[in-house]
Amino acid sequence: MILRTKIMISFLIIVAAILMSASCDSRHDEVTIDDRAEPIKIDLRSTEKQMVKSDQEFAFNFFSKVFAEEANDEDNSFMVSPLSLSMALAMTLNGAEGDTKVAMQETLNLDGFSEHDINGYYKKLRYALLATDPSTKLSIANSIWTNKNIPVNKDFLKVNVEFFNSKVASVNFSDERAAVEINKWASDNTNGLIEKVIDKTKADDLMYLLNAIYFKGVWVSEFKKSNTLKKTFTLENGSLVDVDMMNQTAEFNYNSNDDLQIVQLPYGNEAFSMMVLLPKDNKKLHDVVEAIKEPNYWSSLIAGSRKYEVVLSLPKFKTTYSKKLNNVLMDMGMGVAFSDNADFSGLSEVSSKIDFVNQNTYISTDEVGTEAAAVTTIGMVVTSMPIEPERVIFNANKPFLYVIQENYTGSILFMGAVKDTN
Repeated sequence: MILRTKIMISFLIIVAAILMSASCDSRHDEVTIDDRAEPIKIDLRSTEKQMVKSDQEFAFNFFSKVFAEEANDEDNSFMVSPLSLSMALAMTLNGAEGDTKVAMQETLNLDGFSEHDINGYYKKLRYALLATDPSTKLSIANSIWTNKNIPVNKDFLKVNVEFFNSKVASVNFSDERAAVEINKWASDNTNGLIEKVIDKTKADDLMYLLNAIYFKGVWVSEFKKSNTLKKTFTLENGSLVDVDMMNQTAEFNYNSNDDLQIVQLPYGNEAFSMMVLLPKDNKKLHDVVEAIKEPNYWSSLIAGSRKYEVVLSLPKFKTTYSKKLNNVLMDMGMGVAFSDNADFSGLSEVSSKIDFVNQNTYISTDEVGTEAAAVTTIGMVVTSMPIEPERVIFNANKPFLYVIQENYTGSILFMGAVKDTN
């Protein structure tokens, strides 16, 4: 009995040590589906509930803009992460002032909320997402990389550390190793799925703000590999291709309307799900994208879902995607943040603007579940790089000429020669 007690105590000590060593920004512990706990109910204040709805509206608007751009380009498969983008922009927002701040909040659909409310919302959301399903692997990480040669507002860094748990690093952007470090951070925080987010850094770079999300979930109702068959998949242009089609019949939450069918495929302890939206036969993807942008459309669609026995066929798929989001965000109303008129005085005393916003994503879905990752990178540059003047000597101790001109047109008003000083 004494031996058993000692073993039990030792076991509890080991478990406690493991839990204490776990990072608050990631959850990579393995938990089987059979051991899954109930999802944590996230208690939201009324303000936070409004922000969740605003966040959804931002997500659908953002997606529709990217969808439209891709449709006019090569029209390939793509994936974006609205959460990764909004979180990276929210970090940047802490340095924005004046019209720039207003434009960014309106773009994020968070106008009317205080800075404290916004920061508190993302802090609460991040911790809640990480805690709600121990059987699903999830990591949400933030980092800020600053130019060691340019002073940055310490309060800006402090608030991002406090609310976003951001890693902060001061580096030499003139050194090619800076890009290596940033890319390594992105790879480390996406389980190696996204290995490169920038090519190089430049001396006039002020800052890089990154958000990385890694997700790996196992279906509650897995597909049997023996039921995966080669089937025909019809593209929107009518072309036919062969795909590996997964098949199963099980109970899922389901809904349909004139635009689409929707089925909810839960992961782990059902805190996370993949919602699959399939256009009706007389509809196209564009019609569905336009529909989900409508106010309350999504909430009513989800609220109207109920359990059905669904004969489900879903193709295995994998998508790797990268997109520069400058034009999308400008189209959403954030143009001033990319201009020389940008006001990021809360970030640094040096005048700066957003140089680029880029998102890299990866997703793979098979019979077991889904693995996905996203990294949003925001590059900030100075708009007027402070340059140390070269030292010269100008000793006008002999006759000289002078010109007085109007500088905008170059019109010369006066010219003269000084041969003596009388």
